[in-house]
Amino acid sequence: MTSLSPIKKLTLFSILLVLSLYVWDIGNLDAIRQGTEGFYLQIAKEMFENNSILTPLYNGENHWSKPPLQFWMANIFYFFGGGPSIFLSRLVIVFFSISTIAIASHIVSKILAKPFLLIFVYISATLGMFKYSRIFMMEMPLTMLTTIGTLYFYQYLNNKKYAIHLASIFLGLSVLIKGPVSLVMAGGGIGVFLLIQWYMFGFKSSELKKALKCLCYSLAIASVWFIVCTIKYGHEFIDYFFLRENLGKFASKSYPIRHVFQGLIIFSLPWSLYLPTSIAQIKDHWTDIRNDRFLMFSNCCFFVFFTLWLIPSQRSHHYAMPSLIFFLISNFSLLNNYNLSDKRQKMMNLANYTIAGLMALTAALFSFLLVFKDVNSSTSLTIKVISTVCLLVIGAFLFVKSKKQISKYFIALFVIGNLWNIFIPSFILPYMPERVITLISTKEVSAAVRKPYFIEEALERKIHWIGGTKIRQYILENNHYYITHQATVERYNLKDLTNVVTTWKIWRRGVKAKDAINALSTRNIDQLKDTVYLLENKPLK
Repeated sequence: MTSLSPIKKLTLFSILLVLSLYVWDIGNLDAIRQGTEGFYLQIAKEMFENNSILTPLYNGENHWSKPPLQFWMANIFYFFGGGPSIFLSRLVIVFFSISTIAIASHIVSKILAKPFLLIFVYISATLGMFKYSRIFMMEMPLTMLTTIGTLYFYQYLNNKKYAIHLASIFLGLSVLIKGPVSLVMAGGGIGVFLLIQWYMFGFKSSELKKALKCLCYSLAIASVWFIVCTIKYGHEFIDYFFLRENLGKFASKSYPIRHVFQGLIIFSLPWSLYLPTSIAQIKDHWTDIRNDRFLMFSNCCFFVFFTLWLIPSQRSHHYAMPSLIFFLISNFSLLNNYNLSDKRQKMMNLANYTIAGLMALTAALFSFLLVFKDVNSSTSLTIKVISTVCLLVIGAFLFVKSKKQISKYFIALFVIGNLWNIFIPSFILPYMPERVITLISTKEVSAAVRKPYFIEEALERKIHWIGGTKIRQYILENNHYYITHQATVERYNLKDLTNVVTTWKIWRRGVKAKDAINALSTRNIDQLKDTVYLLENKPLK
């Protein structure tokens, strides 16, 4: 039996390392999560429990806000894993992320003639990959399926005939994650690239035929679910999915465009700090870059994948995620496929010192946590703070001293993994503390909250969900425990109907950086917290 070569052993080790970092403690109900994750978890759970293969369900009703591919993936894990759970749901995304990052890295390594390991660790060691690979959201499936499909199309464009099938399958599946927008992204990126190529080198009808063939093939694969739903539900499905959900994005509350730009810079950290060097490389090597087909292709796809998500009114940081891989690929190519002049090498070194400086600054800020009573009163928390500070200082030193780029990628991977998986979750306040779960015991519970999924998981049973303005009438007609937030208690004046059994604190959603800085500077962390109430009916007089 032939033994693995050292490079293959290192590659296998690296994949297992990324897998272990991504999967660490993902079953924790109070781990870092997106605000809407509970919504998607609830849909996947209800589809499985109701054997609804075709139709997504939410609170027992048909809910076509998104196509079902991600929920199908979760349901397969539920089937073999013994039923729905937050661990299995997130594990789906972890395995999906690792496998698709590996596929994308393999394609790019072949095109750029660079080691697979270098690209795989580089992509894996970013904040965006850590955040969205560990929660049950649609960012990773949408990003990776569309990106890989588009990359395979590039190979097909370069006369790899087999790639048409892989490109069409991945792009077709991407539509079943969030809808036809993925084909608009892919078609737009491919179209801009071809227009530039035709302008520079002349029109080629064969390229246009390849693009149309791939997009039609993808559309045929994606259309099956839409056709079946239209046949079964008619206008109900069409009005819900295409009019209410998709066109509704343009009529919702408008958010600043800067959110998407902020998301791109944040999610591509720490490598977004190399961006000034990459831009300078374009100036230095413009003649060569104009003729670099793959770099041009990557930049065109990034441009379309990014700008398309500036159009809807409902902009958020996570709208930057679909463009992240092409942003990273373009950045990597400019820094590793073109020689750095002495001036650009100094810029690169400055970026490395900036990354190391951010690690050191973070260590200094974390050291400040030791003055707070909550940390000082917990030995384990104090140890975690001191250990993390030491890790950041050592990481900053090694990052600057390391001569090989792959070493820097591994250092960033390990530092981000520690912060994301161990340190930050230590400060997350549980949504359902153990004492509250014990207090509720077997009592009937109702909740007036946006998403009851995490309460049900903590209590390990179904609860009653109270929507909107019905809460006062519901309390008058029932005799339960009620879980709700301070704002709801005050808005509906619930204290005249209920007694407070207990209260507890959780972190407020949507806290801005200036609020956090103010809380730290005034040593008043409570202003960043929200109060959750456990209420019971007042006794009848």
